[in-house]
Amino acid sequence: MNRSFISFTYGGKHIEDFNLIASIKGDRLTKRGYGDFDSIVTSYDVGQGQYHWGTYYKSNSLSFVLVTDGMD
Repeated sequence: MNRSFISFTYGGKHIEDFNLIASIKGDRLTKRGYGDFDSIVTSYDVGQGQYHWGTYYKSNSLSFVLVTDGMD
């Protein structure tokens, strides 16, 4: 935990217990700043336009590569 910015557990153990560090491919993080979203709308045949009920965001994700120079 002292040397990682991003950490998670696998099987109840922190990745640092195995001397693993979460990293990204390349020299910078490139991803969307937010998850995709869908708008809930209803179209009407009798008039022009739509009724907008609301918008919801889907979950966003990150992909990491686990790196190490030795495993315990």
